[in-house]
Amino acid sequence: MRLRKIFYLALAVTLLLPFVMVAHAKPVENKVAVLITDWGTPAGFNFEYAWTSHSLCRVGDRTHYPGELCKIGHVGDFPYQTHIGILPWALTCSWPGWQLAYDNSGIYQLSNGVYVPMDPNLPSLTPELIPAGIPIIPAVEVTNQMTGLLQYPPDPRTGEDLLAGWYKIGSYDVPFQNGSGDLYEAGPLTFLWYHGITGGPDEPPDAYLEDIHARKTMDLAVEMLEKSFGDKIDVHIGYYSTITGYEKHEQDVAEEFANEGFRKMILGRETTDNNNYANEFMTGNFVKERLCELGVLDEMEIYHTRQVGRTPEFNAMNIINLKKFIEAYPEGSRIAILYTTRGRNLFSKSSSFAMASQFPQCNEVFHENAFLNYLSCKKALERAYGDRYDLVFTRGDVESDFLPDNLYSYGLTTAEQNGGWFKNVRDSIQLAKEEGLDKIIIVPAHWYFDNIEDAVDMRILNNLPLSSKENMEAGVYEITSCEDILGNEVTCGTAGAAAEITICPAYGNVNEEFATAYYVVLRGTLERFGLYPKNVDIKVRASQLVTKLNGGTVEVTDFDIKGARIVIPPDPYPDRPESFTPETVVPPSSPEDTNNCLWEDTVIIIGQQTNPPAMKSAQPVGPAVHFGPYRNFFNRDVTITIPYTKDQKIVKAQDVKVYIYNHVTDDWDSIDVDSIDTVNRLVTFRTQVLGLFRVGVEK
Repeated sequence: MRLRKIFYLALAVTLLLPFVMVAHAKPVENKVAVLITDWGTPAGFNFEYAWTSHSLCRVGDRTHYPGELCKIGHVGDFPYQTHIGILPWALTCSWPGWQLAYDNSGIYQLSNGVYVPMDPNLPSLTPELIPAGIPIIPAVEVTNQMTGLLQYPPDPRTGEDLLAGWYKIGSYDVPFQNGSGDLYEAGPLTFLWYHGITGGPDEPPDAYLEDIHARKTMDLAVEMLEKSFGDKIDVHIGYYSTITGYEKHEQDVAEEFANEGFRKMILGRETTDNNNYANEFMTGNFVKERLCELGVLDEMEIYHTRQVGRTPEFNAMNIINLKKFIEAYPEGSRIAILYTTRGRNLFSKSSSFAMASQFPQCNEVFHENAFLNYLSCKKALERAYGDRYDLVFTRGDVESDFLPDNLYSYGLTTAEQNGGWFKNVRDSIQLAKEEGLDKIIIVPAHWYFDNIEDAVDMRILNNLPLSSKENMEAGVYEITSCEDILGNEVTCGTAGAAAEITICPAYGNVNEEFATAYYVVLRGTLERFGLYPKNVDIKVRASQLVTKLNGGTVEVTDFDIKGARIVIPPDPYPDRPESFTPETVVPPSSPEDTNNCLWEDTVIIIGQQTNPPAMKSAQPVGPAVHFGPYRNFFNRDVTITIPYTKDQKIVKAQDVKVYIYNHVTDDWDSIDVDSIDTVNRLVTFRTQVLGLFRVGVEK
């Protein structure tokens, strides 16, 4: 309880600080602030994080009056207008008429005959202070008002009550209003329940720091950046919630950068899938609000690093991560690969009132980008293992990139939440079993380490087994089990076993690979400021602004890479997905009919790298051509042409191949060629991600 009181004292002092403008420090010239943002969920239980997580991460701040300054990106209509808009009632239900929805009960721990409140601002209660008839419900019996399911069920593995001694006093029907918001009181109880499931350290510093695998990945990414860019950058991590003395909030880190005079900044998110919730609302808008309050936002030049997926590095990481599980089966085995990402709701209430969710789910770019990342990964896995294993990604075992045909799934949403467009993991498992597939590998491909979402929530929602607490504490999250045709767990090898299912770990065991995949996209964002790694020599030969609306062509007309060209299609649907409503939304179903192509107006760069990495599995027969910003993404294929030289190694045009450099394998991956111009010695191909390309022939 003492920790809670310290936290509240610090919070009160913060709220009393005046709204002041930053003293304008001397601008830091030619140096970029790199703010890497993250959830920062601690490896153990921390009350401060658990209490603020709802307020900062799921609710956000509120617009107090129409036209209030520095409320950037707030959604909904006043007076229900908030920063995030996923749980607006947590702020707005304190308004007249909604108090009961905001506060109808309290969370208390029974200790020595006294009910001690979760909210440290409240007094403890002896039993006689609780009016007769008020329900006192053990936490293990509390049900979710929206779903009717247990909010804090017993441990699914052992049946243990993980919150023994904790109670909810009062209910919506028989209220006990203690003056504290129910959502905020429930936050720490939820994290205590998670801690009971996963275990983990109990004492600082380890309990208050992120999971060791998460820290290792981020530390490696920062180390790579600093090694490559040196004193051209300054890198810090800011979190969505805070733990005093251990983690800083992203807004505070942004303020420190501004006070130091930085006016160039990149905002990085490690997620594999580009989505507005994380990149715009959780990172961009929070940071911009603080910079606005400081009076420096208009002076800032800010770029985002939005995703890790769909790169050669991301695909190589998946190949490495799955190697152990695929090769556990004899060569020739027929294996269903169920790639799953986090998922988001597709629909939300469009009206604006206290109980509505105003976050624009139907405008999310997540749905498209996550599916395209999957298609890229699928192709890479087929290339890596397809000659030795029969990997099955689709229903009917057909060659198809059409969404309904694929076993691609969402981990944390149901088909009902998405109008049936996106299957969840359980749906895909059942479809695979109906196809006669008795070997199934589930690939959690959104999270950069195993956390409560993929290790607990995804499994419970989809009726999958949890790893033991001992294994979780040891960092072992993979688990193999068998089930019958109906989804009941059975003993492997028995007559009723319809499928053997392996849940792979997320990327916690491939820290260096994920850090590398993150580093290359951060590197590309820094290139927007004209920065290149100090060991990379690139001679820029063409540079041109290309707009998202119109697309365009950038071409080199001279020098050693004459003929190098990129053709970017125009925006196929300029009003999508921004104009979608829950009634008009059209989910992505095919890579040929995406909502976007270029993500934003971008200066496209073509240059020659004079010191390219060596080719190990091919012989170069042309210059290394850099297309940037490095690892820039497109949601439709762009067409690239690069030159090759007249070389005696080329016996015929069909020998010529195109390669893209892969930082994880430290080698060059081959890309399908569309056409070869033997007269002008040019090769044309398509891609959705930029990088370093070169023509070569196999050794």
